[in-house]
Amino acid sequence: MVNMVVAVDESEESMRACEWACKHLLAAQTDIQESYNFILLHVQQTACVSTGPAYIPSDHVFELLELQTKKTTQRILKRALNICNRYGVKAEAHVVIGEAKERICEVAAKLGAHFLVVGSHGHGTFIRAIKGSVSDHCTRNATCPVVVVNKKVLEG
Repeated sequence: MVNMVVAVDESEESMRACEWACKHLLAAQTDIQESYNFILLHVQQTACVSTGPAYIPSDHVFELLELQTKKTTQRILKRALNICNRYGVKAEAHVVIGEAKERICEVAAKLGAHFLVVGSHGHGTFIRAIKGSVSDHCTRNATCPVVVVNKKVLEG
């Protein structure tokens, strides 16, 4: 059983990575008739609210933020599952909470991933130095091979 984990978020890059995995990894894999688990992984950011010293948010504010986060997650997974359906790929979805960089590698290892597929935003050196790069982090820290799909892959 081959476990393919595809990290998805609301970016076009992650959806391109999902489409690429459906088209290429599974197409190659069906030639050898192995069974597979195609796993969509979404990491929800921890909800946080910045407030000034004079404002303490009510529980209602936190409930609204949580609801919005859940709706966003559902929209992301629905979009990724639609891509999978278009290619006849059966997929399961996993949602975890935390910092994407660490959680993607951690969950991929727990799921026994044989491949991890991530999209690349293509930020330059300066932005990567400030914000960090999820794809860079995964290539350095994942315990399985990582395929980084950039925007040029599906444009050509």
